[in-house]
Amino acid sequence: MSTTRTRRRDRQAVRLAIAFVGLALVWGIAFNASGLPFFALTTAGGALTGLVGFWVRRAPDEDEPGFAITPATAALAVAAALVHFAVGHAAFAVAAEVVPALATTALEVYEASGSIPVWGQVVLGAIFTGGMEEVFWRGAFTPMVADRVRDRLPRDLGRWQEGAVLVVVSTIGYTLFHVATLKLALVAAAALGGLVWGTLLLVTRSVGPVIIAHVIWTGLMVLFPPSLP
Repeated sequence: MSTTRTRRRDRQAVRLAIAFVGLALVWGIAFNASGLPFFALTTAGGALTGLVGFWVRRAPDEDEPGFAITPATAALAVAAALVHFAVGHAAFAVAAEVVPALATTALEVYEASGSIPVWGQVVLGAIFTGGMEEVFWRGAFTPMVADRVRDRLPRDLGRWQEGAVLVVVSTIGYTLFHVATLKLALVAAAALGGLVWGTLLLVTRSVGPVIIAHVIWTGLMVLFPPSLP
């Protein structure tokens, strides 16, 4: 790797670290600032996350997942979202019996979201914010973390074994980020979502299908929330 590319890679790593910490603070405030408009904060957080994603993303001459969508990858994204939704609801119903804080914190999020009509929640929370989040998480964070982890993996790993490790590592980062929200339900959702969306990125090699999956899943969660106390 040339000196120029090494320096650029280092600058991008610094940008990623700054973005991770800064966005964690933004989302922590959005979900815990009482008395402030919840959806105004989360929508602004979504916009900022997407913009930061473009800021962090690497140069066009480097290997970078794009946003291309084909009929096949779109269909796969829809299927992934539906399975994700069904499995998530089933897992939540079981886990909430064992860990009541899951239901409690989920209820807090839904109560805050109820400050605007359902159509607004779908447009702002699912379509806009969900899509913009993926620009950063699967468009910048995941491939950049993968690049650094890949160099440390055994050389004899197959593509899918290597991919599985990279998906798990990036999901750990995605999950830890959500600790800033102080909502256990969001941390758990991030753990499952990170695995689903990271795998979809691995399979399709494009952020576009992941955006579709994220938007559909979030929309379904708005329209058909889990059973809450």
